[in-house]
This record gives sequence, C-alpha cells and structure tokens, in this order.
Amino acid sequence: MLYRHSQFGTTIVTILGSSILLLIGLLISQPTGAKESIWLAILLLSMVTFLFSTLTIEVKGNHISWFFGPRFWRKTLNFNEVRSVKVIRYPWYVGFGIRLTSTGWLYTVSGLSAVELLLKDGTTVSLGSNEAEELAAVVENKLTTSSL
Repeated sequence: MLYRHSQFGTTIVTILGSSILLLIGLLISQPTGAKESIWLAILLLSMVTFLFSTLTIEVKGNHISWFFGPRFWRKTLNFNEVRSVKVIRYPWYVGFGIRLTSTGWLYTVSGLSAVELLLKDGTTVSLGSNEAEELAAVVENKLTTSSL
C-alpha cells in the first residue's frame, strides 16, 4: 500500500456530540411526554456520529479508495479515470459529510482542505484531508507513473 490515512472528524463529532448532549439535557428536564422521540433522536444521532467519525483514504495498486468510520460508504476510483489532482480549500458553509458541490462530490469530516480529483468525464471528486499536500503528491506520482 502506498498511502493510508484516517482523519478523525473533530467537526462532525463536536457538532453531533453537542446535539446529543442537548437532547440528553432535554430528556432529563422533560417530566413526561415525548421521551420516546428524544431517545430515538439520541439513538439516530449517535449512529450518525459513529458512522461519520473518521474518513480513511487509501492509495494502492491502480486505485484510490475512501470510506467513513467502519468502512461505511466505501468508494473506489481507478487512476485511469483521473485526469489531474490538486489541493483545494473549500468554504466552511459547504459543510461536512457527503456533499454534492457545483463541480462534483465532496467527502469530508473536518477541516477545509481537500484533494480534488478531476475526472476524465469533467466532474470532480474531492476528498477532505488534514494531509492534503501529501495525499496529492502520492496521487500525482501514481498518475505520472501509470501514464508511462
């Protein structure tokens, strides 16, 4: 394997964890009534927090793969589909998780840096990373060596 890195989703875990704590506080202060709905919301937010707590990116062989948490939403791209790579910064309001942007898909859990893969069909896939420069260099190396 040429590259493997897991980024902890500080932003996602902080936002969802705070929401869970708020709901627990609401649950404690709620004398009767809608406790079942609050428990359901806590359960769902806990599951989403677990599933999106990390983003792992792997480069091996002729492909790049990425997945959230415990191999949730695994995706793979073959390098023969990629035209170019560059490091980008996206605005905070784009959000975190899986997002469809104006140019293509963004997968991220924290931070504002990403590696943008321009595909041969003209779309892009952007992978959020706190090691964006290193990941871009590995991908660029794979693109130049695979085109020889």
